[in-house]
Amino acid sequence: MDSLSPTFVPRLIDSTLRDGEQAPGVAFSRAEKLKVVRLLDAVGVDEIEAGTPAMGEEEVETIRSIVRAKSKCRISVWSRALRQDIEMAARTGAEGIHMAFPLSDIQLKVIGKDWVWISDALPALVEYAHRYFSYVSVGAQDASRTDRTRLFAYLKLIQNAGVKRVRIADTVGLFTPLSLYSLVRDIKTAFPLLEIDFHGHNDLGMATANAITAWQAGAENLSVTVNGLGERAGNSSLEEVVTTLVTAFERTEFHPEKLMSLCNFVSACSGRPIPVGKAITGSMVFTHESGIHAQGTLRDAKAFQLFDGKLVGRESAQNVFGKHSGKTAVLHFFSQRNLLLDAADLDSIVGKIHQLSIFLKRNLSVAEMLAVYDEVHCK
Repeated sequence: MDSLSPTFVPRLIDSTLRDGEQAPGVAFSRAEKLKVVRLLDAVGVDEIEAGTPAMGEEEVETIRSIVRAKSKCRISVWSRALRQDIEMAARTGAEGIHMAFPLSDIQLKVIGKDWVWISDALPALVEYAHRYFSYVSVGAQDASRTDRTRLFAYLKLIQNAGVKRVRIADTVGLFTPLSLYSLVRDIKTAFPLLEIDFHGHNDLGMATANAITAWQAGAENLSVTVNGLGERAGNSSLEEVVTTLVTAFERTEFHPEKLMSLCNFVSACSGRPIPVGKAITGSMVFTHESGIHAQGTLRDAKAFQLFDGKLVGRESAQNVFGKHSGKTAVLHFFSQRNLLLDAADLDSIVGKIHQLSIFLKRNLSVAEMLAVYDEVHCK
């Protein structure tokens, strides 16, 4: 187990149906959202951010249907720092609400607000939200571009307003693991009773690493999305966070074997194909071609991969054949089909596999492998 493993298990807040759906061109149907909720429940997330009620009546009704489905996890909604948004959200029946306040100069400027507006509006809005919701969370939007003095003044403001959880939102993906670790540790020192929810974006490719680092530094909650779906480069990836917790930190509270069906379903509904090299779920991440790797995999699936693919509902490991294939894997392929080779034929077949793969610029199919065998063996 990693030496920087906290004693507590992070609570996962999935925002696929809110922040994930904000990715350009993505729109889930009500039936799709209900299935995503069921699949998330099966994985073991703690909270589902089901949408933004202020979008309109259709959104409100969809969230109501999610609430009526009575999942095991908390259902929450997202809201701007506006009284009318809270009122719309209250009609959903959701247990929790998350209100976001922009904090950085650039984001306050574009909405024509300032720090005085935040300090005046926040206590009253929090009090109003508590009338309708048993759980109120408040967000520090664009925290990574916010002056530290202002951020800590904001944290004091929300704590005094009776808020138990703050979302540290890396809205444009600026944090690095070390800078985030330092910030979270400082927040926990100054505000030990205030729970932290880290919400990462992947603009620099560090969203998942930042999420794990935030937890190691003391953040009790991590916001994630399936497939890292979200605006621009996306969010911290649910499947990557869960699998990291299970493998690197030996946390057993989640069900990683349920991930693949969830990720494939969200991919299909969102119209966003999973890249072949995507960690955990990419079609090629348990696939081996290199001779040394393929040979090792025949003896132990974990010889050249961190874990058996079965852990996440995948194939254990598989070998493919191309430019880098070695004799052991090729011999194993044919012996499984009761096709015997002497040393000379094996050398010839391996050479032809290399040449054909270079010419085709891809791996060979089973039929092509057998054709190579026939070409050599039938001479």
